[in-house]
Amino acid sequence: MAAFSADLLDRPAVQGAGAVALAYLDDATAAAVRLGDSSDREALHAFRVAIRRLRVTVRAYPGIHESVPKKQRRRLRKLARATNAARDAEVQIEWFNERSARFTAAQRAALAPFRARLRARRRAERAQAQQKLQRWFGKLEHKLRRRLTALQSDAGRHEAPFRAVAAATLVRHAGELDARLAEVTQSRDADQLHATRIAAKRVRYLLEPLEPGLPDVAPLVERLKRLQDLFGTLTDAHELDVALQDEGAAAAAATAVLHSDVASSFDQLRDQHGAAASLQRDVTATARRLRPVAKTPRSLQQPPRRRRRQSAG
Repeated sequence: MAAFSADLLDRPAVQGAGAVALAYLDDATAAAVRLGDSSDREALHAFRVAIRRLRVTVRAYPGIHESVPKKQRRRLRKLARATNAARDAEVQIEWFNERSARFTAAQRAALAPFRARLRARRRAERAQAQQKLQRWFGKLEHKLRRRLTALQSDAGRHEAPFRAVAAATLVRHAGELDARLAEVTQSRDADQLHATRIAAKRVRYLLEPLEPGLPDVAPLVERLKRLQDLFGTLTDAHELDVALQDEGAAAAAATAVLHSDVASSFDQLRDQHGAAASLQRDVTATARRLRPVAKTPRSLQQPPRRRRRQSAG
């Protein structure tokens, strides 16, 4: 996984953002090599996460966003979406595995055909996604790397440091997350829940490369991850609920357990409302620490005091 150093913050803005994007492109390239190994169950997830981090970086930072053509940004989005079906099947299989003890033997037998179809779907979707990703990613990786590498030498002498641009970007995205959270507290709309999850994920992904320069920011990153996971549980539950509706009476027990889980997740969301509402304040405070310290102009500085001469005798 990408590793960053504290001096990243003091590089010129475009150079710093470009270095973050290149690191995530390296992660995606390494994961793409692993896709050819059918026994590597984590390869698809690793590729998916790297592409999403890369997309957030490219979209968020001025200079990078304009330098990557719209066609390449669309292809990154296409790569990310190609993994969705395989990921959904994986999550649903894991949901059943974790809750197996909550079903009776008769209920497990009734659900067996549905779970078998999920496993078949996962195999098919994973194979299809791996073929697409390996075919699409090669050309895109070469073009992106060339552009991002060129940016490393294009930084101007008077360009703002990356820390200043990172601070402004964090404040903007924290504001977007806060607006989402204010709207979604009592909502069960799947689109709203998903959009709020994505907003939390973006702020987290923007913060992570800055951690070496902000040693005590890890708890804030962890809070964002927990919030992201909570909204992820709710959006994943919606997808599974839709799939179970087609199963009729055989899925009644699973539907009941799922709805109980959803109610519990909304209770957690309400309990965390105060903590979630403070996220914008805490991210903004972190961004304030990132901003360069303004230097006092020489003309306004106090002249040094002269020592009085000690009179002789």
